[in-house]
Amino acid sequence: MGIFSDVRTLALFLVVFTVIIAVHEFGHYITARLLGMKVLEFAFGFPPRLAGIRHAEIDYTLNWIPFGGFVRILGQDDFSIKQEGEGDPRAFTSKPWWAQAIVLVAGVTMNFILAIAVLTAAFAIGATGPTGEVRVLEVAAGSPAEAAGFQKDDIVVSVDGRKVSNTRELINYTRSKAEKEIFLDVTRNGRPLPTLTAIPRSEPPEGEGPLGIKIEEVQGPKSVALPEAFGEATALTGEVVQQIAELPGQLVGGSTGGPAAPEVTGPVGIFQITGQVAELGLPTLLKLVGVLSVNLGVLNIVPFPGLDGGRLFFVLVAGIFKKRFSPQVEAAIHAVGFLLLLGLLVIVSISDIRRVVGG
Repeated sequence: MGIFSDVRTLALFLVVFTVIIAVHEFGHYITARLLGMKVLEFAFGFPPRLAGIRHAEIDYTLNWIPFGGFVRILGQDDFSIKQEGEGDPRAFTSKPWWAQAIVLVAGVTMNFILAIAVLTAAFAIGATGPTGEVRVLEVAAGSPAEAAGFQKDDIVVSVDGRKVSNTRELINYTRSKAEKEIFLDVTRNGRPLPTLTAIPRSEPPEGEGPLGIKIEEVQGPKSVALPEAFGEATALTGEVVQQIAELPGQLVGGSTGGPAAPEVTGPVGIFQITGQVAELGLPTLLKLVGVLSVNLGVLNIVPFPGLDGGRLFFVLVAGIFKKRFSPQVEAAIHAVGFLLLLGLLVIVSISDIRRVVGG
């Protein structure tokens, strides 16, 4: 059964990523057409080509490497010294800077639209999800939490009057209050306890947090009406964006002796997660698609060469200063950025593999 399970997981993994990337590329495709640019190709997968048809001067192709896809627009070739279609009125570079910016941002926009749509569907269908309660799983011996009177299965309601609805809120707040007294409202067996007082540690032992408790978000069945589902989908999207925005600071802090940063997961790790999520049903799978779509959207708009954000940076600079970088310079910068991204992907994938095999 193992090999068949892996094959099913691989197929699902490829479908999930192809859908997310195809929706992203559709954003570029439709806005380019609406703004009068010439689209050369809309492709599913990567060459070599398996099959294709031509309609209205556009090649719609299916390729042998079944992962993602791409759109080719006349005049938008990041890695070519000589830009195809240079001077053509329908070329990407012949259009005003604002039109180029709209096309570049459209892919990310479509990722957010997809995320909110599938997350709304997931919440409306109903699935096991966070109930907004944070439960104590374990209390470390000799920790501030033990001294304060915490016990396993306690529910942390608030800290210093701030409602606690997820683990990240509690972890971040206690880290920020290291060596300062805090007050926690807790319930035990459904009944509120007298307020607990603790002093989080600035340098906790390995494997323990500032308070010395392991915590989890209580999960339970949830199914809500469409308006509320849309609200929860929007809130979750915002939360994912915030987590991504906080990640660089956490990575820097972790490398300089601060609290350990969350692990960064690449394709191998996501493949493993996809297999686990698929066992939990359609709503949970839709949540994974939504979260991955948000991640792709946010990371793609980062102003780094080779990404949409990097291309957008050059377009905005050209719009502000009325002078574009030479195609040679842009091509070289994007090529270097692309190679750096590939290198990072290899490093993260190696880390994923080491975690999977226990290395």
